[in-house]
Amino acid sequence: MRQDEKLLALLDIVIDTYIDKWEPIGSKFLNSLEDIDYAPSTLRKHLNTLEKQGMVYQPYNSSGRIPTVEGLKLYIENYLQQMEADQIDEVISTRENIKEIVEALGSLVDGVMIGFLRNDEYYYLWINNLLRDDLREDYDETRTIIKFIEEKKIVKHIDEKILKKNQIYYTFLDDESTMISIVYLKLNINWFESILAIVGSTRVNYKRNVAVLSQVLQKME
Repeated sequence: MRQDEKLLALLDIVIDTYIDKWEPIGSKFLNSLEDIDYAPSTLRKHLNTLEKQGMVYQPYNSSGRIPTVEGLKLYIENYLQQMEADQIDEVISTRENIKEIVEALGSLVDGVMIGFLRNDEYYYLWINNLLRDDLREDYDETRTIIKFIEEKKIVKHIDEKILKKNQIYYTFLDDESTMISIVYLKLNINWFESILAIVGSTRVNYKRNVAVLSQVLQKME
């Protein structure tokens, strides 16, 4: 751990302890904590450095330290950055969960299986089963549906809607003179609002698609 990281970690402990005890925090007391493995002399050195940096101060000689406003600002900023980093990790994990669900369901539905987090730029899709064999000759329709997905029009369309969790919705859109059907639902994955949608022409097997999404809801519950 670099020197500045050590000081930041120590400042975090000093402020947490000060908030809990509401009294100046000294090196002797810090040395008694399980989270601290520094010798008292090293702690005094680090506390002196924090004091020179304006992060803590001594209200009177030989007392412990109290955080300054600047120290509190740094403490809060560091916590916010940690929260942001943790949230990024959770988002990445949730994206992987969605990807696994889309891959598992892709071959079961009639149309394109899509999954994404609300208000997120990433999405996953299973496009192998875009249209049935008897419909693949309609190239223009297929191209329009793929374009509708690739341009993220579906993401924008659904993100604008107020949706209840664990409820199946459907909609029909006219895009470039092609009617597109969407059957979709909102569910929470790792506490993130997520969308599963099946996109296709108006000639998809709606009963099968609704049944697949219903099974997803039952298992998620």
